[in-house]
Amino acid sequence: MKTATVIGSGISGCMYAWALKQKGWEVTVVEKLPFIGGGVRTFFHAGHPFTYGPRHFLSPYPEAYNFVNDVVPLRDIDKINISFQEDLDDFFYYPPHEDDIKKLPEAEQIYKELEERPEVAEGDNYEDYYTQRVGKTIYERYNNHFNKKAWMLESNAEMDFGIAATLKRNALESGPPHEYKDWYNCYPIEREGYNRLFDFLVQDCTIRLEAEIVEFDLDGPAVVLSDGERIESDILVSTISADTLMNYEYGELRYVGRECYFMVLPIEEVFPKDTYFLYYPSKNVKHTRLVEYKKFTQHKSPNTLVVLEVPSKMNKLYPMLIQKEVDLAQKYIDAMPDHVYSVGRMGTYRYVDIDDIILAGFEFSKEM
Repeated sequence: MKTATVIGSGISGCMYAWALKQKGWEVTVVEKLPFIGGGVRTFFHAGHPFTYGPRHFLSPYPEAYNFVNDVVPLRDIDKINISFQEDLDDFFYYPPHEDDIKKLPEAEQIYKELEERPEVAEGDNYEDYYTQRVGKTIYERYNNHFNKKAWMLESNAEMDFGIAATLKRNALESGPPHEYKDWYNCYPIEREGYNRLFDFLVQDCTIRLEAEIVEFDLDGPAVVLSDGERIESDILVSTISADTLMNYEYGELRYVGRECYFMVLPIEEVFPKDTYFLYYPSKNVKHTRLVEYKKFTQHKSPNTLVVLEVPSKMNKLYPMLIQKEVDLAQKYIDAMPDHVYSVGRMGTYRYVDIDDIILAGFEFSKEM
């Protein structure tokens, strides 16, 4: 029987382990943490369930939706986001909404800029692209400082890769304020969220938890654990960053992460109806978003869990949408032997989500 070692047991590692098992491979999953599921796993804070992110299922693809829904039934959510406009001491829809324009002091200028927009935005970086889509005034109020905070950039012109393809939200909403109205926008019904999906994906695999890898032998291929054990296999499937896998041979890839601050408040719900996220576009505060998790999980409690998110370089969560970094990641991937596969958000250095990973897993299974 052919053998495979999968490094990491987040949604990517679990999905690719499943893909290999469908073709009869013997699969060992190596995970440094004491649990599978990574940041998509449901954890509990003072009894309140949450996922880091949070990771609602968002997709236009029925095959990805059906795959998840068959294992962990999903509940449709009608999700609204709002932003706090500090200088006005008021809340507005986010992304910007046509109905809010008339409430803004720059309304006349905004309407003029919207009339003058090109039919197709062709900017090759975030700043140019979004300015062409919504005009300079909306961009400055909603996007400029927020995006620089979220990605820890000096200038949004640095972000010059895959802007139109990667950023899924509409730049300016109209009609009902609920976002992604034509997509599957869901969250698991079960209290444990996606946890049972991970168990399903890795059933019949060998799972090595709390296993720290100290050496990668890509030619073998093999990995060596901290206790000296060497795990050899026919192929290696890695979900970690390609620079880590190759010992930073060409330099370190840039990422941005998040620090999360948990607060349980003595009120049943704190956000308005259907509001899940509260965004802070002001340059005067470091945080970018506040999340009320009960809106996703439907947790029953007289109190509510909210989490404040602050961009950070203390962890690696989001690959940078910068061409120079993408090219460096591709250089690493191209240098890997044919029996080593670099997959998932970290492994491909692409801002992919749950549905993208599921579809990629389907294709990988066909290739195997």
